[in-house]
Amino acid sequence: MIVGDLLAKRLAELGVRTVFGESVVTSTDQPAVGHTPVGEADLAVLLADAAGRIGEVDGAGRLGAALLPDGVLHLSSRPGGTASPRTVSTPGELLDALVDPPGVLTPDTSAVHLDLDLSAPVDESVTASAERPRRPVYTLDPSLSGMRILAVVGPGLVRARGVDGLHSFSRAAAAGVVNTWGAKGVERWDSPWHFGTVGLQERDLELAGVGDADLLVVSGLDPAELAVEALSNPLVQEVHPGQLVALCAHWEDRPDPPDSRPALYDSLAGVVTPLYEDEGAPLSAPRAALHLSGALPEGSMALVDPGLAGFWVARTFPTSIPNSVCVPAEATAGEASGFASAAALVCRLERRQCLAVTDARGAEAPETAAVLAFAEHLGVPV
Repeated sequence: MIVGDLLAKRLAELGVRTVFGESVVTSTDQPAVGHTPVGEADLAVLLADAAGRIGEVDGAGRLGAALLPDGVLHLSSRPGGTASPRTVSTPGELLDALVDPPGVLTPDTSAVHLDLDLSAPVDESVTASAERPRRPVYTLDPSLSGMRILAVVGPGLVRARGVDGLHSFSRAAAAGVVNTWGAKGVERWDSPWHFGTVGLQERDLELAGVGDADLLVVSGLDPAELAVEALSNPLVQEVHPGQLVALCAHWEDRPDPPDSRPALYDSLAGVVTPLYEDEGAPLSAPRAALHLSGALPEGSMALVDPGLAGFWVARTFPTSIPNSVCVPAEATAGEASGFASAAALVCRLERRQCLAVTDARGAEAPETAAVLAFAEHLGVPV
């Protein structure tokens, strides 16, 4: 066994399917992860970001990986994400760096500088000295059952396979569910438990009743979509997605949904529904999003560049299926340029179905052109 085998095995455990860029040296003809040679470092990083962000077919989180010529291993699920490399010089340090890297759940990026020989032999008994952090399990006392509770969730919940736990909690607590656009589909768009999508426009949180709830239960938020600090409520409890099911374990289920939805849902419905139904030309953005939803093959994803197209899809794409649409967040304009084409290429390489959507800005981005040229080089239609 060599160090490269150790690295490849751990990357596979983190959900990496293929390493873009340079190859991870291994001692076997069937390494734990694949390899896609990419000559340009920026392109390798873009493909790794996209692979991590789209996750698995069922929505589970994973990382994408790019190994660069300078020995930096880029691990990411955030398109456009950057990180200062952590240098590792021994197999133990390498495993420590990969015990709990950011990005598996909430989209994020890390980097590891591999200052060691991947072809060097290593004892199979080597292990990490670091441990994954232990999280306390929270429960809510049944005496709180009279409170107005609201769940606010983000993409980390989907990536943690936490949708069933969310449903268990919300039904026990009679709590409406507000999601960011990275968690669209955790409740059906027409479900009485669905209180709307937030993080897109200035008054979203106000109209969703976030400030009026007695208690906010927050899980899986991506700060690039919506930071916990932005929630205008004095009583906020953050809960790991995997622990939502325990919150109301001692409560009796209340099968009836909340009495009413907040103003956000009705306000948006009043604007968007007529546009869904408008058959005139040119096609309205909401009706285009409706058609996009209907055109998706079962088990596929809509991959959308942020920007004008991304906003309208995030705002008006109707879905009842988590991870059926992916619009990455970007802190500054152009940060995630080329995402839709890169994610579509990753899907083609993994033999997954998808529909990629962009707008004029995305179509003209040099990153998009680079991805399409690389796809043509590979002989893979995108």
